[in-house]
Amino acid sequence: MIKMKINGEERTWDGDPDLPLLWFLRDEAGLTGTKFGCGQALCGSCTVIVDKQAVRACITSVSDIVGREVTTIEGLHPTGDHAFKRPGARSTFRNAAIARPARSCRPQPC
Repeated sequence: MIKMKINGEERTWDGDPDLPLLWFLRDEAGLTGTKFGCGQALCGSCTVIVDKQAVRACITSVSDIVGREVTTIEGLHPTGDHAFKRPGARSTFRNAAIARPARSCRPQPC
């Protein structure tokens, strides 16, 4: 049994510990704000915060976050009304806000 905290909520999971965190968040937890990009941790589309550190969810397994706290784009605002979740926000900018909040207003190179 894997225990973790996602966006402040305690969760347990009894599945494959080698599953990438990205697919756990999207498919099992229903948090689709974290996006698949390159699958090689190069683009940053899958960036989440794990214990206050930016982490690429596509190369991080669920077993790597046991007992840790994960924050996704859905957890950035108490009511879920973060500017980068609104329609029309580009995912590159949205995930840059997670990885580098102070520089998120600048366009990011592809």
